[in-house]
Amino acid sequence: MKKRIMMWLMCLCCMKVNAHSTDPDAFHVGILLFDGAQAIDFVGPVEVFGQAGFRLTTVSKDGAEITTAMGLKVTPDQRLEPAMKFDAVLIPGGSINGRLIEDPVIQNWIMAQSQSAHYVMSVCNGAFILANTGLLDGLYATTIEKAFDSFARQYPAVKLARDKKFTDNGKVLTTAGLSSGIDGALSLVAKVNGMRSARTVAAKIEYDWVPSGGYIRGKMADRVLPEFDTLPTGVTLMAKTFHYGDEQNWFQGHVFDVGVKQPSSLSSWLDQQMKNAGWQAVSSDNTLAWSKQLGEQQWLLHVSVSHLQGTQFSTQLTLNRQI
Repeated sequence: MKKRIMMWLMCLCCMKVNAHSTDPDAFHVGILLFDGAQAIDFVGPVEVFGQAGFRLTTVSKDGAEITTAMGLKVTPDQRLEPAMKFDAVLIPGGSINGRLIEDPVIQNWIMAQSQSAHYVMSVCNGAFILANTGLLDGLYATTIEKAFDSFARQYPAVKLARDKKFTDNGKVLTTAGLSSGIDGALSLVAKVNGMRSARTVAAKIEYDWVPSGGYIRGKMADRVLPEFDTLPTGVTLMAKTFHYGDEQNWFQGHVFDVGVKQPSSLSSWLDQQMKNAGWQAVSSDNTLAWSKQLGEQQWLLHVSVSHLQGTQFSTQLTLNRQI
């Protein structure tokens, strides 16, 4: 019996894992690539689409090898061609600049594809490329959390969804940052093949998919933190050492160099910034703490400052929603 089980397991291990479909009739996704593209923005969806049996073609402006934001080199299948026809188009994000966003070849290609494709989807700040075509005007869209404000300023005609991981406008879809592209891809699979198929793919790739949202970066607790003004002259931010949390709590660490300034200048600046943002000081002589009522929620922020070496100091921020 044990011998049979071992042979069966060996057969499973030796089974050929099929790549994405090559069937010309399969649902066909065109994936736009460019120098600086964020690998997870397109590789995550590629895995999802491949597991769903979709046909995949990667394209770039000139068809030449591209280097992703993390240094991975990828050779696209072909260059952009006006005659291309895809069922869906994926636009990843990454190191995006104005030249890329406004590139007429890429813009015209996306517009042409949108006429025949069933779906057009952006991932992360790929929403900037998509929004620049006008295809998002009047629609709900999201992007990576750190780009919310710049996106809202640049594209006021788009309804920015700060509390969504994925927006579905029927034909035009957008996702939040990075791994959110996996959620968007699974949602697209559900639209094409049904929810059972999408859940099966999620199980295959061992991904804890929550169609209704799950971890949404724009809803994390740091959304209530104020935007700080420029540091005092002579004080330099050396590093952001950590930042993480959930919807109730947030933790951040920084390292500053105060130069010839007194260490107290950093605390004084921070206190003034918090007061300017409407936070009330609740600190004693040895602590830095502030509170603020936002709607029905009461928040408490505590910051500790520690000497590292020389003129360098570390700060540790703890933000809690009071229950």
